[in-house]
Amino acid sequence: MVEETIKSIKETEKQAEELVKQAEEKCRGILDHASEEAKEMKDKTLEDAKSKAEAEMDAARAEGDETAKKALEEVNVQVAALKEEAGKKMDEAVQTVIDNLV
Repeated sequence: MVEETIKSIKETEKQAEELVKQAEEKCRGILDHASEEAKEMKDKTLEDAKSKAEAEMDAARAEGDETAKKALEEVNVQVAALKEEAGKKMDEAVQTVIDNLV
């Protein structure tokens, strides 16, 4: 009877060890899976952030280009006005020189 009890205890211990081993393997699997999911989430978040930054950079670049274009147009208008004014002053200066020579 004692032998059967000892045998039963050893068998129970063996089963317990097997259950612990299975639990440890399952735990490793869960941790590996969680780690992989976390890496995927991190990679996706990083990719999303890069895409958003690129889109914002493109929008800022387009806005800058538009601002530069408008500024250039404004400068061209001012240059044309200055050239016209200079042309008038030149005509006046030439007429003044001619009047003073005669």
